Amino acid sequence: MSDQKDSQETRRNIKETVEKISRDISHASKDLASASKTWVESTTKFVERVSPKVSATIDESLEKATETFTRTMTNISLQTKPQQVKLLRAYRSFLSKQVDLIEKRLKKLKE
Repeated sequence: MSDQKDSQETRRNIKETVEKISRDISHASKDLASASKTWVESTTKFVERVSPKVSATIDESLEKATETFTRTMTNISLQTKPQQVKLLRAYRSFLSKQVDLIEKRLKKLKE
């Protein structure tokens, strides 16, 4: 008879433990969902706040780079043919180095 009581008590203890674990998991799940929601909201706010500034800076930089390129090409075209060839080769070298730097940075960011 005591074996049966011990068995019932063990089952009850197991059932209570499983219920406690289930409640703990439920609470943890709700906490995780809440934390995830908070993280998403704060990240979204950060992106909304910062992204326009970054976008505007990039737009402005590209606009200035285009103006500089146009001005450089205009100045080069005013030179003699041999000077133009020399200047264009030097300018191409400069731009190639810029592209290389960008490629290295992209590669580093992908790692």
